[in-house]
Amino acid sequence: MITIVTSLFDGRSFNIPHSSGIYDATWADKLYRGLKRNTKFPFELVVLVDKEYKFKEPIRQVPFLHRYKPEAGWSILTETYRPDLTNDWRVTLGLDTIITGNVDDYLDPDKDFAMVSDPMFKGEVCNAITWCSPASAQLIWNIWTTKQDWIKENCRLPPWNTVSEMVLMRKIFNQKGHLPCIDKIFPGIYSYKCHIVNQPELMDKAKIVYFHGDPKPHQLGAYPVDEKVIKHWI
Repeated sequence: MITIVTSLFDGRSFNIPHSSGIYDATWADKLYRGLKRNTKFPFELVVLVDKEYKFKEPIRQVPFLHRYKPEAGWSILTETYRPDLTNDWRVTLGLDTIITGNVDDYLDPDKDFAMVSDPMFKGEVCNAITWCSPASAQLIWNIWTTKQDWIKENCRLPPWNTVSEMVLMRKIFNQKGHLPCIDKIFPGIYSYKCHIVNQPELMDKAKIVYFHGDPKPHQLGAYPVDEKVIKHWI
């Protein structure tokens, strides 16, 4: 059984504007149902939470380990790689992800660590989706728990200057620019605002559509292609 890890929290507590006053339990339920409709593999959806939520689907909620200060920013998401969450491989993704097609390929990882091509910066990687082996999770956690001063100094995401778990992943795994990209191994992963809006025909072969910044799924409706996207968010 593959473990899929995401997180649900109010960004107002962590100085994360894009996650402030938006998410609730229904987002996790929709993600679970999207996965269930589009894979033959058994999976467990683990959601890291800042408080207890009432889910309709069989989701395992796990509290964040720490009460973070507001300046923690995106770095709290490093907890998605906590070794205690699973003894097996994991797939991580954002709560604002819509499953639009069969995802069996993405739920059968065979790389110790992999990310996705950054849609905004050529040659860079992002963590819209990641694959992570138990060994890689342990490596991440060891660095996270023992090198906080180095992380605060070297793992900040411009222009917000917030400590970022995505930058940490880049520093650890992509130093030579040769990190495997899941979307190149198995095409079908697209950014809504960088790919789908500009090339709506990509929805015909999209399997995963992820969101970053604005808009979020609940704000769709400005473009004709939005109907093809939002019908999967149920």
